[in-house]
Amino acid sequence: MNEGTKPDLQRASALALGSTGPLAAALEDFAPRQGQLIMAQAVAQALTEQTPLMVEAGTGTGKTLAYLTPVVASGLKTVVSTGTKTLQDQVAQKELPLLGRVVAPGLRWAVLKGRGNYLCPRRYLAFAAQPDLGLPGALSGLAALESWRRRSQSGDLDEVRGEAVGEALLAEITANAEQCLGGRCEHREDCPLMEARRRAAEADIVVVNHHLFLADLRLKAEGRGEALPRYQAVIFDEAHMLPEVATAIFGVGVSERRLSVLLKDMTREVGPDQRMDQAARAVEQEGREFFGALRALAGPSGHRGLGPDELARIAPLAGALGAALEELAQAVSRLEGEEAKSIAARAGAVAMDLQAAVAPAPGHTVAWIERRGRGVAINLSPVEVGPHLEHALYQEIGRLVFTSATMAAGDDLGPMIRRLGLPEETRRHIVGSPFDQARQSILYVPRRMPMPADSAFTSAVAEQVRAILRLSRGRAFVLFTSHRNMEAVSAMLTPELEYACLVQGQAPRLELLRRFVELSPSVLFATASFWQGVDVPGPALSAVIVDKLPFAPPDDPLVAARMALLESRGHNGFAHLMVPEAILGLKQGLGRLLRTPHDRGVLAVLDNRLLTKPYGRRFLKALAPAPLTSDLADVARFFAGRQAEPPSQN
Repeated sequence: MNEGTKPDLQRASALALGSTGPLAAALEDFAPRQGQLIMAQAVAQALTEQTPLMVEAGTGTGKTLAYLTPVVASGLKTVVSTGTKTLQDQVAQKELPLLGRVVAPGLRWAVLKGRGNYLCPRRYLAFAAQPDLGLPGALSGLAALESWRRRSQSGDLDEVRGEAVGEALLAEITANAEQCLGGRCEHREDCPLMEARRRAAEADIVVVNHHLFLADLRLKAEGRGEALPRYQAVIFDEAHMLPEVATAIFGVGVSERRLSVLLKDMTREVGPDQRMDQAARAVEQEGREFFGALRALAGPSGHRGLGPDELARIAPLAGALGAALEELAQAVSRLEGEEAKSIAARAGAVAMDLQAAVAPAPGHTVAWIERRGRGVAINLSPVEVGPHLEHALYQEIGRLVFTSATMAAGDDLGPMIRRLGLPEETRRHIVGSPFDQARQSILYVPRRMPMPADSAFTSAVAEQVRAILRLSRGRAFVLFTSHRNMEAVSAMLTPELEYACLVQGQAPRLELLRRFVELSPSVLFATASFWQGVDVPGPALSAVIVDKLPFAPPDDPLVAARMALLESRGHNGFAHLMVPEAILGLKQGLGRLLRTPHDRGVLAVLDNRLLTKPYGRRFLKALAPAPLTSDLADVARFFAGRQAEPPSQN
């Protein structure tokens, strides 16, 4: 596309989204939105000029159609990368079919997920031939899978995932990146993943998630193949989630589970061999020593950075485990078959990752340990993801759009641009929400609360939550920055509340959300995973109550390293990292409340540092124009006014 086509693409986008366009003609309730038109034309310009664009588009803007419309008009092979499965499904099942029906007949699109979402025929047939009868529900799950296989067109396990086919069984019949044999597999012609990739190669638009997109970037950067077809443009929706996903993708990790799965697959797929079995026993022994040392270092918190002293203590144990893995790789490589080659390569990869994890580069990478259920892992994470993205993506392609409802802590997108390592010429737009936040919402912050570190804080939170729930008549998310506070407050209130009470951990996330709506009026007690990517329009959610400002733990090894890096560059780490990140977290909370023009609700922050600390003004400015009050009587009047509102149509 050349410069001369810019007016055409912008004009086509404006026409499609305008009052006389095909969308208006096809949809009875369609109405042009000024913010949507502004965003669509900015996207059209970015695609034409091949210049990255970052745009924050407030809830209700209609940002999905705002970026898809110029993409469709451009004819460019485009990847749309989302942060959540909910949005991935929405794009593929709602907006793209709509555009294909009324704007671009013949439009082809495909959804591509990670390997773990597709049945692996090789592993499935091997497990079915010798099922692990110690696995709960193995036989009934296999029967359900066989019936599903005969009728499924996609091989996408989301179609059958659930009670009959649990996560433990799914782990046995799917293949991760290490377990997949790729083009060397004898079942490649019947592989649902390969078929999904073929459909993606033929599509005009491919819808993926951030994990898959970034994993593909890493594969290409390391010369190890690719998971996605070649593309000409990328749209990152829910782009505020990219930094943390990139941190995980561009790091390495060695866990007890990774080691045990390797040995289990070796036994199942390669068969007995004296030298191999002897080497495997050595790996098991050295693994117990190494992970035992990690468990002792992790302590009760289960999450700890590794400094020079700790690394010096575990380095010899890591070296011994690495040597045992190398010996295993040599023993298995003597054997014939693609499975043996794969196991040997995996053992060598674990040894290499282990060597890297115990040798971080100060200022660039951080080594840390964490408990994962009953296991433990050592991780190596980049302090900054920008250099990785610049090398793998920005140098290769210019048509990049980053969008989300929350990316600017105030009115400045600069911090997010810098965190993602985008070039300075990146265009930036902030499109406000069309919702009337001053009328639809209210911000409640009590003046008299103990400080969060005070032992009386938890009881005071419970008292405030109790009072707010009486006014909201339930219909609330009560969100916490720690599991400990969530468990304490929910234990205090659940026995006495007259509403259905749900607590994170009682059921999977999507199941809890389904119950929250079905049992309304209800109350959900939860932690960080419910701060974003949750859509509950209508009166079922009328209050979001936050116990305290969502600052990252200062002893988090990655946070500490990022703050130190900022301070080495002359910036205040707290002001430039922790405050903006916490502001974005609260904006996400407010975003849970207002999903339609008819929604109304209260955001309650039970942390009076908003009122007493100088940085509190930055939070209040970012949450404006929601009116601020410290008087529960104002909250009562707000909810009394709600009775006169027209019922939600959603």
